[in-house]
Amino acid sequence: MSVSASAELTPAPSSGGGSIWSTARSGTFGPAHWIGANVAAAIGYCVLGMAVSQFFAVYGLFPAPIWLPASIAVVAASLGGIRLMPGIFLGSFVVNYLVLHASLPAALLISLGNSLGPIIGAAVLARFRPARGVFTRFSGVVAFILCNVLLHPAITASTGTLALAMTADMDASQLYSIWVQWWLCDSGGTLCFAPALLLLLGIERETHAAAPELLRRNLAITAAVAVGAIALFATLPLPGAIPWGLPFLLVIPLSWVALRVSLRAAYSLVALVAVVAAAATVAGFGPFQGPGVGNPLQLVGVLIVLLALTVLTIVSLVAELREAEASSRAKSMLLAAASHDLRTPLNAMIGFADLMRTETWGPVGNPRYRKYVEHIHESGLLLAEIVNGVLDLTKIEAGRQELSPRRLDWTEVSEGCLRLLAPQAAQKGVILSARAVPGLAVHADEVAIRQILLNLLANAVKFTPEGGHVVLHAGAEADGTVVIEVVDDGIGMDAAGVAKALEPFGQVGSHAGGTGLGLPIAARLADLHGGRLTIASEPGRGTTVRVTFPPPAEAAE
Repeated sequence: MSVSASAELTPAPSSGGGSIWSTARSGTFGPAHWIGANVAAAIGYCVLGMAVSQFFAVYGLFPAPIWLPASIAVVAASLGGIRLMPGIFLGSFVVNYLVLHASLPAALLISLGNSLGPIIGAAVLARFRPARGVFTRFSGVVAFILCNVLLHPAITASTGTLALAMTADMDASQLYSIWVQWWLCDSGGTLCFAPALLLLLGIERETHAAAPELLRRNLAITAAVAVGAIALFATLPLPGAIPWGLPFLLVIPLSWVALRVSLRAAYSLVALVAVVAAAATVAGFGPFQGPGVGNPLQLVGVLIVLLALTVLTIVSLVAELREAEASSRAKSMLLAAASHDLRTPLNAMIGFADLMRTETWGPVGNPRYRKYVEHIHESGLLLAEIVNGVLDLTKIEAGRQELSPRRLDWTEVSEGCLRLLAPQAAQKGVILSARAVPGLAVHADEVAIRQILLNLLANAVKFTPEGGHVVLHAGAEADGTVVIEVVDDGIGMDAAGVAKALEPFGQVGSHAGGTGLGLPIAARLADLHGGRLTIASEPGRGTTVRVTFPPPAEAAE
């Protein structure tokens, strides 16, 4: 702040391999290195503090509305923790005592708070910091805000206010407003500049890297956003020239830069906008000085908070999503590779077991061996079903499932599936039937819709007790959407069971058997058609699985 303030970050584990920063954080710097780092921190704090205080003093602002040296303290505390406390203290003391002309006791106490605040914030953040980096997780962003934008400025504001109360003649009623001003100054300085410095210096990890071939395009767009932001605030406040709300639209290009280029580039732009907006507004330029604006600097603060938090939040959430998708793809590729390699020995095992079961080359002999062969054959078929299901699901999730939808006669499709399931239903004593609108046609891929129906009917038969009913309904809505329902009066499921049944390998209840892939595959195939699979079920009252198939695009028009 004007009578000085600072901010901090926390020791951040590796941002990039064997960089000088990871060496510093690991504590392997020698004494000479740490002396140099303290001198650099002190000089950085002094230079930025002098520039900020003198610029705003020209316009009669004391304290400065944004105390940028707080960001230097953040970087120093992030890099070296308590080892760089002397540099932060020295820089703060020089600015407060020699530049801002605070009394010696006040300057000492203020500087103590300005150096303790970042160190305490760093220590707290270190306990909650995500291993992959502060800005790669939403929880890390929240921890950064709590420790560096809220806690650290609260400490510096408290010690600074205490110093003024002890060394200056002021009314106690002023202390609260002084504390709030101080806190806002340090908080703003930390938020608008510290993340940019941490990313530019490589102290914090980037969430993603843009493709090298797009570098020229990305640089051009980033430069255009920077020039546009500067031009926006360089305008004179002419009546009706630029609406005061226009700068808030910068959140759109900055979000694009954050997602398509890098967080480093986006937050550098945030820092640039923050500095330009504050300086221009104080100097009487820009849209915030237009008619009808009550408190221009308050709008600057709101703009900084909006841009900073939007960029950090979007990038961290997208980074988590990308990592989850990458992990899922890797798992799917592993399953697919393993399943594919299992197919050949499985087919051989099933084939030989079948030859022995049918005694093609002569009698097996002992009846117990025939029983074992039956078990081998059944187990092989089940394993083959699992392998095929994994490959089908992996293909769908990888986006390699190609559909060829066309107009299909519903009666032909449904009767073929019912014939295949009839022996299984008869063996269980389940009554299988169908009801459909005469002449119904469905626009779908033939192989996919048969797979959906077979999976749903097989599931219904499996979970319906002897004497129960499984009915296949089909009809069309007014817009041409075909609605298919498989209704059974079996054991049913509760809401948790429905959710589990739709997960790959999810099996519900003691009656579960098979692979646990039928419903997930059916649901994903329905999604690929632009339709939807839903389940309505109640324990003891049966289940209804509903699948929709939209009409072809030309029919919908």
